[in-house]
Amino acid sequence: MSTIFVTGGTGLTGANVCQQLAQRGDAVRALVRNPDEAAALGELGIELVQGDIARAEDVLAAAKGCEAAIHTAALLGGASQDMADFQAVNVVGTTNVLEAGRAHGMRRVVALSTSTFFDLTQPGPREQAPVLAHPPDDPYTVTKLAAFREVHERAEAGDDVLTCHPGAIYGPSLVTRRALHPTSFNAVLLGAIRGRIPMFLDFPVTWVAAADVAGGSIAALDRGVSGERYWLVGRPEDEVSTAAGCNRACAIAGVEHRVEDVDYRSDPEALIAAFGPTLMAIAEAAANTERTPRSAANLTAERLGYDPMSLDDGLELLIGWLREVGKI
Repeated sequence: MSTIFVTGGTGLTGANVCQQLAQRGDAVRALVRNPDEAAALGELGIELVQGDIARAEDVLAAAKGCEAAIHTAALLGGASQDMADFQAVNVVGTTNVLEAGRAHGMRRVVALSTSTFFDLTQPGPREQAPVLAHPPDDPYTVTKLAAFREVHERAEAGDDVLTCHPGAIYGPSLVTRRALHPTSFNAVLLGAIRGRIPMFLDFPVTWVAAADVAGGSIAALDRGVSGERYWLVGRPEDEVSTAAGCNRACAIAGVEHRVEDVDYRSDPEALIAAFGPTLMAIAEAAANTERTPRSAANLTAERLGYDPMSLDDGLELLIGWLREVGKI
């Protein structure tokens, strides 16, 4: 039986990765800052190791004896962003996992990244999209781009490493509190269902269920190719604004509240205070560029057999879970 090392195990994606690995019979060791918060993972038989992703010695010790790794730990964009914090988790943390993989002779490291720094106006597969000539300078994008470059430099040097690029992740999790973190899309959808979100920045969102991101990440571990990128997003027809996604969730939940799209130019100072620099940068880029259409036939589907669920099916799962955990 192989042992897979997972970082960010209490996060929305990480918890789903741990769950799916355990369900298929893998031994899983998860690096977590607070084991008490991860009790539900422990009940699945997942080995919990307390540690800090930013501490190289913690990562190296926790990863000892593991065959491969799926690195999901990340600090996400929000209204308040401190570059030092983002650097510690997104850049130093990624480097620590890559170094542990090399030191322990792991067969592969899968690192989860993002898509906020790619130029999606160019023709061709999104898996091969170039990095923007002038990417956004918010701390999240800057540090995730640095981590992405570190992974692919190591792939070029011969390490068996690759990246997965999820969209806007939502859905159930075994770790409820972390799955509803204020910066999460789950929290946005729940806020809309509760009638607390009147508006949201208007830009196209590549919605994707957490279960699909986890499944795609595991497929990349099994069948991916070193140095490649895999686009773990929902279906092309479900690429709609946050407000539109919220309104579909409200309709499925049977509530009358609706959310309105708002143009980032309408009141920049107030909107950046409300939504933070990462979302404002995404909204500005989306308003000033035209994305090339995305095809359901792509490298990720071909290589990994990736076939995501529809947004409505994913929202049905989310709303059922929110009811189970007493949130609606």
